[in-house]
Amino acid sequence: MVDLDRYREPSREPAVLEARRLALVDQLGWLADEAAALGPLLADLPAWAVDQAPVPEERTVKETLQALAALDRDVYPGWLDQIEASGASPEAPTFAVPDLSALGEGANERDLHELLADVRAQRQPLAARVAEIAPEVWDRPLTLGDETMDLYGLALDIVRRDADELKTLAYRLHSADISQRTRG
Repeated sequence: MVDLDRYREPSREPAVLEARRLALVDQLGWLADEAAALGPLLADLPAWAVDQAPVPEERTVKETLQALAALDRDVYPGWLDQIEASGASPEAPTFAVPDLSALGEGANERDLHELLADVRAQRQPLAARVAEIAPEVWDRPLTLGDETMDLYGLALDIVRRDADELKTLAYRLHSADISQRTRG
C-alpha cells in the first residue's frame, strides 16, 4: 500500500527545492511567451471582441492584459522587496489579493499590440528577478489574503492567476460569435 500522506507536504530536500525554483521561474516566463503567441490571434479579431466585455462585471481582453502587466510592474516587485527585507523580522509580510478590475481601467483606449508588448516587457524582468532571489529567502513565511505560504506558494499563485485569466479569455473568445457577418 502506498502512503499518500507523504505527498501532503512538498519535499524540502535541497535538490527538490532547487528544481521547484527553476520550474516556477520557467512557468513565470510563460506569460511573456503566451503574450507573444496571442498577438497574431487577437489581431485577427474584430475590435469589439477585445474592447468589450460580455457582461459588466467581466474585464475585456485589453483590461486583462493591462492588469497582468500592472501586477508585474506595480504590485509584485513591492511584494518581493518586502519578502527579501523580512529576513530577521518576526512579522511575516501580508499582502491583499490584488483587484485586477482596478488595474485594467483605461485599457480599452490603448493599442492591443502595445498592451501585449507591455505584458512581455513587465514579465521578463520579474521572472529574472525571482530567479535571482537567494534560496533561503524562498522559505520565508508570508500571507496572501488569508493563506499562509512562502515564496514557492506565492510564485505558484502568480502562475495560477496568469493561467486562470488567460483561460477565462480563451473560453470566452471560443464561445463567442466573432464572425464578421451582420447579425439580424
